[in-house]
This record gives sequence, C-alpha cells and structure tokens, in this order.
Amino acid sequence: MQLYFVLKSPARAENVGAAARAMKTMGFDRMRLVNSRVHEQDKAHWVAHGAQEVLEQAESFDELVPALADMDLVIATTARQRGRYRYYLTPKQAIAQVNNKSVQKVALLFGCEESGLSNEDLALADIISYLPLKVSYPSLNLGQAIMLYAWEFSQGLSEENEEKTDVQSENTQLRVLQQKTEQLFSKVGVSQQEKLAEWVSDRLPMLEQRDLNLLHLLYKDLDRALSAGD
Repeated sequence: MQLYFVLKSPARAENVGAAARAMKTMGFDRMRLVNSRVHEQDKAHWVAHGAQEVLEQAESFDELVPALADMDLVIATTARQRGRYRYYLTPKQAIAQVNNKSVQKVALLFGCEESGLSNEDLALADIISYLPLKVSYPSLNLGQAIMLYAWEFSQGLSEENEEKTDVQSENTQLRVLQQKTEQLFSKVGVSQQEKLAEWVSDRLPMLEQRDLNLLHLLYKDLDRALSAGD
C-alpha cells in the first residue's frame, strides 16, 4: 500500500520542509503539492535536513481533482467541522478503515496553513479525520500535523497493507460502487442532496472489504432487475 501526503496550497516553504522531514522519519516519501511550488525554495530544503529527496521527488498539480484522481481512498484532515454533518474520525479510526480494505493508493489530504480545506475540497474525500487535541484552540502547524499523522500511520498500518505493491482488481471497487450508487439514486429519483443519499455517501467508505464485495454483487443484481424493467 502506498500512502501519499497531498498538500493543498501550502504557503510557507519551511512548513513543507518540516513535513518532508517528518514523512521520511516515519518511513514515507510520497508527497504531492497542489497550487504551490514552495517545496522548490531553498528554505524548504534547509528545514528538510536530510529529507531533501522527498521534496525533489514531490509531484506538483495545478488543481486538486487530478492530484487525487488515481487514489483508491482519500482521507481529508481538518481542525473543525464545516458545512453539513459528516463523520469525523480520529487518525486511529481512519487507519482502521484503511486496514479493512484492499486499497493500493491512499491519500492524506492537508489544507493550507491559514484556511485549511474548503467544503469543495472536503467533498472530494471519502473520509474526514481530525486530531483530538487537549485544548480548545484547534490549530497545529502544518508540519506538526503531518508529523502526528505520519507517526500514527507508521504505527497503525497492518503489515499486510504495507506489503501490498501490486494493483488488485478490488482497488477501484469503492469508486465503482460510489458511481453505481449515484446512478441508482438517479434512476429511482433520489436527489444527491437528500439525507438518504448523504448518509449512504458518508457510510459507503466505512464498509469493510467483505461488505463492499457483497454490495458490488447486490448492485449487479439491481442493475439486471432495473434493465429488465426498462
């Protein structure tokens, strides 16, 4: 399993350098930056201190959608609730969701230092995670937040997930099921804004691989039944 740290619009080179150092310390080396090239600045390389290769190999994207397009699971991090109610998982709970699925590429998505992730950014995520802090001031330096998530994931990922390197047919199953759900709701007249659709959208990424497999078979039967009815 490959874990990618995706940084949306980071503003300070020093924070990205600290993030690279934290990632390497915890055994991770895949970084993507969106709408920012501060990782190319000297300040980032000075702070990286031995993790410069993480910055040199980092991928750059102009927009967030293509940066996440090849991911099997996207976990967005946020310090506060935004927009409609969604399930917010601690890092340990998010790791449990990774461990119970057959996934090849997983993204940890972080927002810019000043404003974090927008509602539009969060809508691209399968899971939303937060750090349960002891004090009410809900803010961490970007480098600190990445260090904490990197440590949690380095400790919590199952050995089976860490050893997965070959793409498996199940890896895209969640994406297929999400598309089929939207198509099914469209056919039966359920709006994507209705509470049922929102609930299913939130809960679908939480299913274990066994349940995803069963749901995939169910959707095949529903497709055949609906096609026959047409």
